[in-house]
Amino acid sequence: MKIENGILSVNGQTIELADINVDGLVRVWSVPLEYRENGLFVAVILPGQPDEIPACSLDAADYLGEIKYEASASHRLAAAKVAKLAQINSACDLALAALTSTYPPGELQSWPQQVQEAAAFLLDPPGPALLLSAIAEVRGLTVADLAARVQAKAEGYAAYSGAIIGKRQAAEDLLDNAESLEEVAAIVW
Repeated sequence: MKIENGILSVNGQTIELADINVDGLVRVWSVPLEYRENGLFVAVILPGQPDEIPACSLDAADYLGEIKYEASASHRLAAAKVAKLAQINSACDLALAALTSTYPPGELQSWPQQVQEAAAFLLDPPGPALLLSAIAEVRGLTVADLAARVQAKAEGYAAYSGAIIGKRQAAEDLLDNAESLEEVAAIVW
């Protein structure tokens, strides 16, 4: 029993196997001709998938063995790239979340409005700034002071988050250009 170029050769017969994205196993049984016209039951087992056995009487089936079935190099490379991108995106999410981890969700939702009001206020100080006015009053600040703080924090957040996003995009560029499993493995967050 052997596999070459996706073709299984067993008992003088050849069977074309489906393309697989990850390495798996091929298990083969000799079965009654009434069950399978060619007398063979072939199961391709992928990691994490349930085993498959013939549905005919197992007394009538003869297990011939199993053989490793390797995914093509292009499929393994594509699967490695998908896995690496998920890893990169997860690391990026964690790094971005760390920038905002000390703020409650409701306050985070107000950031776009705070930034918009701060920019408008700093351009035209008597302009309306309802949210900033309410925050400034409770904090004992002037709206101008709070607007300056909001703008400074927004600029800091933009710089830090931009660096994180740029790092993720640079890693994705490397991943897009990777031509081997070794190149994919060498990409680190």
